Amino acid sequence: MYVLEGFVIGLGTIIFIGPVFFLLLNISLQKGVKAGLIVALGIISSDIVCVLLCYFGVSQLFVTAAYQFWLGIVGSIILFGLGISYVLKKPVFVNTRQIKSKALYSFFIKGFSVNFFNPFVFIVWVGIYKYGQLKYTNEVSMLWFLVTVLLGILVTDILKVFLSEKLRKFITSKRLKIFFRITGVILILCSIRVLYIVL
Repeated sequence: MYVLEGFVIGLGTIIFIGPVFFLLLNISLQKGVKAGLIVALGIISSDIVCVLLCYFGVSQLFVTAAYQFWLGIVGSIILFGLGISYVLKKPVFVNTRQIKSKALYSFFIKGFSVNFFNPFVFIVWVGIYKYGQLKYTNEVSMLWFLVTVLLGILVTDILKVFLSEKLRKFITSKRLKIFFRITGVILILCSIRVLYIVL
């Protein structure tokens, strides 16, 4: 039961249309599946860190007003910077075989940082962790619950990557440029929203 419930909760995160969603789609559309999967790996890695922080009780610090403020500030700066870059950059389709390891590392960092420095992510994970603690008193059951939540999230992100790949053949440079501009504006608005909430 806990395995199924955790996986369903993880899959349910597909309804969250936030900055990570647009980052994942944009990189997948422009750079291809390999780059998108690296972003997804960065995202799930940050989620694993959040789970570990919850397990060791450190997460309580991150939901206090002071830490939420600084997380919000850093997250807002990152989102604003990414938003500006998408508004200004010229989109170019890249052959995935030509992507250097250094570029892949930067994709991982983008996925990790955009997710990790979003203060709402910590709030969501603290909620999921507390729910699991209340419902599953057995430590093994609790562990599998969290693992399957993470697995569900990873599956949704991988599905987004492959969906982007299917759409890629219909995307021209002109359309991608428009999509980039829209994404950039959305990321800037998200940065303003985060800043507004934490101030």
